[in-house]
Amino acid sequence: MANKSPSSLSNDQQFPSLGAEPSRRGPIGGSSSVSHHAGAIPSKKIEKKMAFAETIPAGQGETNLGYHVTGSKKGGFPVTIEKRSCGKRVTVVRNVVGDSSALLSGLKKKLGCGGVISKDGIIEIQGERQSAVEKYLTEMNCLKSVSKAKKVAAAPAKKEGKVAEPTKIDKKMAELGGGKKVSMVPAAELTSITEQAAKKMKPTEIKVHLKAAGLSIQGNKKELLARLLEQIKR
Repeated sequence: MANKSPSSLSNDQQFPSLGAEPSRRGPIGGSSSVSHHAGAIPSKKIEKKMAFAETIPAGQGETNLGYHVTGSKKGGFPVTIEKRSCGKRVTVVRNVVGDSSALLSGLKKKLGCGGVISKDGIIEIQGERQSAVEKYLTEMNCLKSVSKAKKVAAAPAKKEGKVAEPTKIDKKMAELGGGKKVSMVPAAELTSITEQAAKKMKPTEIKVHLKAAGLSIQGNKKELLARLLEQIKR
């Protein structure tokens, strides 16, 4: 068989790799990487992450307010008082991430004053209202990287009202009633009290008898004694 010269051979014969179909075998002899990715099914974890990402509106962080405020490097509030033209003072809120207009609207409604958003996205509230702004931000729970101590100082927890301590009259009536409540102490029989004994009583003792009888305990000793003697004579 005669040998063909290179010029008489076709391109496919001279360079067989150019016309051959690309191999789809992987580096280890398995199925091709193309078919592997094309037919792959996303894992459940990936599907959950994708679904969760779709439910979060753009620009909205971990809060449902649509914004949050980041504290300073030392954990303080990014709120300061600054001077403007004509000597006017404004309260400045920095580090606002997200919907700044929503935060501004809430501050204006809460504080009852005006405010604007600068070109840099900084919120400016009319007047010196630093403490009020810090309290509002704390109550709205929109702060990040602000120390707990700063938050507590800005918006301290409301203390429950203390129970009024019993007065001297209440204590005296409790003694007469054997430790029972004042409302359960039976009214003293004023007829058993003599006029001489009533005059020797201290104002507190007179008030005890008057209160037990459902009478007023207001006035000085002379008025209280007169009221008690009037009841004794009846």
